[in-house]
Amino acid sequence: MPEVVEKGTHSPRNSLCVVGAEALLVLLPFVVMAIVLAQKGELSKLASMPEWGVASSALIGLSMVRFAAGLLHARTPVEGLAWERVLLLFALIIVLGLVPSLLVLSLVLIAKTPSSYLSAMQIVFFLLSLFLFISLGWAGEHVLTESTEAEKEHELTVLRSRAAGD
Repeated sequence: MPEVVEKGTHSPRNSLCVVGAEALLVLLPFVVMAIVLAQKGELSKLASMPEWGVASSALIGLSMVRFAAGLLHARTPVEGLAWERVLLLFALIIVLGLVPSLLVLSLVLIAKTPSSYLSAMQIVFFLLSLFLFISLGWAGEHVLTESTEAEKEHELTVLRSRAAGD
């Protein structure tokens, strides 16, 4: 029987690296837009672009999906996380994050020239949504990875016991 190579346990830093890489890819179009606008001498227009609001709402939704997927995939309950707390967290995110972010996006879209207040608010919501994506995304990714590793370890134990019995 071939020898199965086992890797070490998963580090929480690895989960953070996965989510961090995804967050950097979200930032990439904004870097490109900043470079193009700077070349045109219009860098001041960057903050008033509605793409910030679109990205904010997408990041908020993705953070909730990633967190929920990690919790739902876990075979064992996560200590200290009752479903009522998760429900409250999601309601808070929707009421204090998603809806206001979409409202600011709507106001930016209907304004001929968005005010500096609206521009600042959409940047603030983007930064908050990015933080939310990294933190909830990291937690969900970590739970998902831990659950997957536990499942693989269980399967490996079952295979070893079957091999020993043959």
